[in-house]
Amino acid sequence: MLIPAILRKEEILTKMQEYNYTEDMMYYSGYLGNALPSIEADTNGKLYQYAIVDDDKLIGYFTYQIDWYNSCVCNFGLYSFDKNNRQIGVDVYRKLKKLINDYHIHRIEWRMIGGNPVEKHYDKFCQKYHGKKYVLTDVLKDRCGKYHNEVIYEIIF
Repeated sequence: MLIPAILRKEEILTKMQEYNYTEDMMYYSGYLGNALPSIEADTNGKLYQYAIVDDDKLIGYFTYQIDWYNSCVCNFGLYSFDKNNRQIGVDVYRKLKKLINDYHIHRIEWRMIGGNPVEKHYDKFCQKYHGKKYVLTDVLKDRCGKYHNEVIYEIIF
């Protein structure tokens, strides 16, 4: 279930700090540093931040922005604290369907670092809605010297 992140702010930040300097944080932030979110009570109707909970247990964090003028959803962030918990994908997918079907969003765009374990799910979602996937080669070098691609997705409705 998605609830406003402000209700679990400290717990989210503490959980994310446990992953500082890990490959998981690299996939979330898109670079080698740690990127803790600034969870705010007042987001001006543009920034949406959610704690993902399952039986009152915090299992993830999900955020995005909406440009209402251009009808575009972007700047996604998704972090799982309970790897392989199916509920995270279910809750995020429900929210995305609501954005598409209820708010009639014109465009969705997001980026990710290649090699992210959820890439196949992103590919499937993009394909379902006839979107496009662009791959920028060797954009980020990790601490071990391995290069990672940057992947950009876009869906126009």
